[in-house]
Amino acid sequence: MPRRARSTRPVEPPAAQGARAEQPRARAPRAEQLDDVEQPAADQLKKAYRWMLVARRIDDTMWTLRRQGKGHFVVSSAGHEAIGAAAGLAADQETDFLAPHYRDLAACLAWGLQPREVMAHYFGRAADPCTGGRQPYAHWGSSERHIISQEGPQPNVVSHAVGVAFANRRLGSRGVVWIAFGDGGAQKGEVHEAMNFASIHRLAVVFCIENNLYTQSVPLRLESSVPDLSVRAASYGMPGASVDGMDLLAVYPLARQAVARARRGEGPSLIEARAYRYMPNTSNDDDTRYRSREEVDTWRQRDPIARLRAHLLHSGALSETSAAELENEVSQEVAEAATWAEAQPDAQPRDALLHTWADGSVRPLAWMDD
Repeated sequence: MPRRARSTRPVEPPAAQGARAEQPRARAPRAEQLDDVEQPAADQLKKAYRWMLVARRIDDTMWTLRRQGKGHFVVSSAGHEAIGAAAGLAADQETDFLAPHYRDLAACLAWGLQPREVMAHYFGRAADPCTGGRQPYAHWGSSERHIISQEGPQPNVVSHAVGVAFANRRLGSRGVVWIAFGDGGAQKGEVHEAMNFASIHRLAVVFCIENNLYTQSVPLRLESSVPDLSVRAASYGMPGASVDGMDLLAVYPLARQAVARARRGEGPSLIEARAYRYMPNTSNDDDTRYRSREEVDTWRQRDPIARLRAHLLHSGALSETSAAELENEVSQEVAEAATWAEAQPDAQPRDALLHTWADGSVRPLAWMDD
């Protein structure tokens, strides 16, 4: 029997308003379906660290722009970065598809989105590669990068992504589909239908629940009868495990195992990655109504970026000097991306009908030319 990966270590939430004081011990996938997985090499960990840094700097920049009256709707990814970065390391972006959670900025960067493109998406510019400036921020999508379009209603993308996996099967592709959604989305019927279909057809899918303990303002205890969401996997005949989603070194082994299992044709897996959302649900939310500052501050001590940085320093992969240089480089890159995107032209009203009708027979209304 292979040794148990450290990825099964559970997150212990703070005993604070709105959060459970304890969570159950994580359940590992069945032993016969596990292989030992080595941690990524130093260069891979540094790449993941860079994705996470860029995601956090973009996040901070968007909040600043909004306070300055230059930006609009913000959906923060702060606290979720390790999950998307681990998925990026575990997958093959040349063949594998990403169906991202709307907080999966780090994953989208891992699949190839560039900071300029992310900022163009935030500003709603015509250069936005995700939606052409037609949807709010965090509606990810890029056909050329295998990022499945994110819809407003959550979690519709889950069933669509399983459809992509079914198409992969029909086309003879070995591509795996990484499907991420929140703890709130996990309570919706689409998720259960998708899991059942994927399991019946043994599709190459990894389901990842990004559980940050709240669905907007509703705590987990009021949205799920069981706090350990990974136990649901058993009812679909797939392996499932819960993991500290704020520790990349914990998420990666499970992600790698699940991707490899799917690629071998052994069917889907379920990962519950337990994280914490540091910022309000969106820029339209006042999170002080349902959680205390003490709770947020306690979780900030588990910052996934700080934890990976500490590991890289301890292992010698980075020095304080090289870490500072990388952080400055990332800050400059994001600042330049924001300046560039802000100067780009807005999307035009007539573009609202682009990519809507396959034959192009519908003509824009007259007002769209004004």
